[in-house]
Amino acid sequence: MKSSDTSSPEPSNDEKDNSQDSTIKSERFDMSKVIETPRWKRILKAVDLPIQFVRIALFVLIIWAWESRWIFKGGSPFSFLGWDYQVFPEIIPLFQGVPSEAWNFLLDIWDDSLFWGDFWVTLQEAIYGFVIGSTLGFTVGLLLGSFRRAAKVMSPFLIFANAVPKIALAPILILWYGVDIASKVALATIIVFFIVQIPVQAAVAGVDPDLDVVATSMGATQFQKFRFVVIPGILGPLFGALRLSSIYSILAVVLGEFIVSKRGLGQRLLYETNNFGMGKAIGLITILAGLALIFNFIIGMMERRFLRWQDTEARGKVVSL
Repeated sequence: MKSSDTSSPEPSNDEKDNSQDSTIKSERFDMSKVIETPRWKRILKAVDLPIQFVRIALFVLIIWAWESRWIFKGGSPFSFLGWDYQVFPEIIPLFQGVPSEAWNFLLDIWDDSLFWGDFWVTLQEAIYGFVIGSTLGFTVGLLLGSFRRAAKVMSPFLIFANAVPKIALAPILILWYGVDIASKVALATIIVFFIVQIPVQAAVAGVDPDLDVVATSMGATQFQKFRFVVIPGILGPLFGALRLSSIYSILAVVLGEFIVSKRGLGQRLLYETNNFGMGKAIGLITILAGLALIFNFIIGMMERRFLRWQDTEARGKVVSL
C-alpha cells in the first residue's frame, strides 16, 4: 500500500466543537485586545463635571442670598396660601452675620496666639474623648457580641445608661472633674462609647454562623476565626460608628465648654455670640465644622485602607467627587 493512499483521520464533531470553543475563549480573554481607558477620561468620569457645576452654582446662590442679607428678611413658607403670619420673623441687623465678616475673622486669627490656645484645648478634649470612648465602646461591644449570656446580664444596665440624656450629665461631670478639660473629655467619652458599642455588638452578634462553621472545619483556631471572620465582618459598621462619633466628640466638648470652661473654642463662641459678634461666631462655627471634616477624612482614609476589598460605592465617602 502506498503512502499516498493513506489519509489522516478527520476530526470528529466533538473535537471540532472543542477546538472552536478554545479559539473563542482565547479570543475572548485576549487582554491585548482590551482598550485601556486613558487616565484623564477616568478622572473626568470620577469628577463628574455636570454635578460639580450644579454644586458650584448652588454654593454661589447660597452665598449670594446670605451676603445680600436676603435670608434675614423673614417670611412664611405658606405665603402663597394667603397666610400673612410670618413663621420666620425678620432678624434685626445687630444679630445678622454675613460670610464676608466671617472671612475677615478667619484671616485675622492666624497670628492670634490666644485663638490657637483655645483651638488646642478643644482639639485635645475631642481627641481624648474620641479615642477613649471608641476604644471602650469597641471592646465592650466585641465582648458582649461574642458572649451572649454576658450581653443578657448587662443589657438592662446599658439600655438605662444610654437612655439618660447625656447633656444632663454635664453639670455633674463638671462638679466631679472641675472646669478643666477632664469634664469635657468625660462627657465626650460617654457619648462616643454608646455610638460605637451598640453597632459593634450588633455586628459581632450578626456575623454569619456558617462562616464560623467553615473556619472550624478547616482547623482554624479561635484567634484565626476572630481575625479572619469576625473582624472583617464588623469593619463596615465599626467605621460608620467611628465617623459619626468623631463628629459627636466635637459636639460634646463644645457643649461642655458652653456650660463652663476656662479655655476652648466653645467658650470663645459663646463669648462672641453674647457680644453680638455674629461674623466671628460664624467663623468659629466654620472652624469647628472644618475640624469635624478633618476627623472624618482621616477615618475615611483608614476605611479605604482596611476595606479596599469592598466595592468603591460600598465604602463611606467624606466628600463625594
